[in-house]
Amino acid sequence: MNNDNESFEEIAAGLTQWAKERDLLDKDPHIQFSKIVEELGETSAAYNKQKHDDLIDSIGDLLVTIIIFSKQVGMNPVDCLNEAWQTIKDRQGKTINGVFVKD
Repeated sequence: MNNDNESFEEIAAGLTQWAKERDLLDKDPHIQFSKIVEELGETSAAYNKQKHDDLIDSIGDLLVTIIIFSKQVGMNPVDCLNEAWQTIKDRQGKTINGVFVKD
C-alpha cells in the first residue's frame, strides 16, 4: 500500500486535473453516477468475500468516481465532505445493532 500521505484536498485537486486532462469533467454526470454504482457493487463484493487488497482498491475507485461526479455537478468534494462532517460531528444518539441512530 502506498503511503505518500497527500491530504484529501491535494488528492482531490490532482484528481480534478487528471479528469480535466481526460475530458471527463464536461461529460454527462449520469454516466459517472453509473460508475459510482458499479464501484459500490465492486466494493460490496470485495468486502463480502473478505478480499482486503480488492477492498482497498475498490474503496479508492469509489472515492475517485464520487470526486469526479462532484466536479461534474459543480461541487467541491472537500466542501461536501466538510458540510457532512459539520452536520454530524456533534450529533448525539446511540448505536443499535451496529447502526447509529441519531436522537
